[in-house]
Amino acid sequence: MIELVRGKFLGHSEGKVLVDIGSLVIGIICDAESFSETKEGQEIIVFTKLIVTQEDISIYGFDSKEKRDVFEKLIKVSKLGPKSAIKILSSASIEFLSTAIANGDIERLSSIPGIGRKTAERIVAELKDEFEPMQVDNVSLEAIEALVSLGYAKTQAQNAVKQARKESPDANLSRLIKEALKILSKM
Repeated sequence: MIELVRGKFLGHSEGKVLVDIGSLVIGIICDAESFSETKEGQEIIVFTKLIVTQEDISIYGFDSKEKRDVFEKLIKVSKLGPKSAIKILSSASIEFLSTAIANGDIERLSSIPGIGRKTAERIVAELKDEFEPMQVDNVSLEAIEALVSLGYAKTQAQNAVKQARKESPDANLSRLIKEALKILSKM
């Protein structure tokens, strides 16, 4: 199995990250957030999962080992393939998914685009024991979702909310969003 690929980032093409590894350029299918802020020519490490079917050989890649691990768990769910798993990871943070699955929160899971109620129930039934709630409170998760809906990249939103939470641990949702926006404006 190909564990990771190291090389120069050449850009995005049709849902793939293009990585130059010397005399070869590899197109690696990735979620929307991975490498969204990477500049062309920058050295990157892509944590990968090789999937071979009768019709295709594909490499799926992520900017963190944790994200790849969640992807590998998601594709174990019956009737949930790698393309659906990538869509899920593009629409929700690892913290959101882990907490929702561990808590059996079918409503939150089914709010993710591409996941209906039955799929959410199947994910919870098959993966509940494999996830633990992350140390992210619901207010922080809602603040991250709000910032993403305003057009910020998920990683930017997560970092800003994390920093705002450190500065104001008891902040309510609106204050947390305001503090995170201040942080984002300085970036």
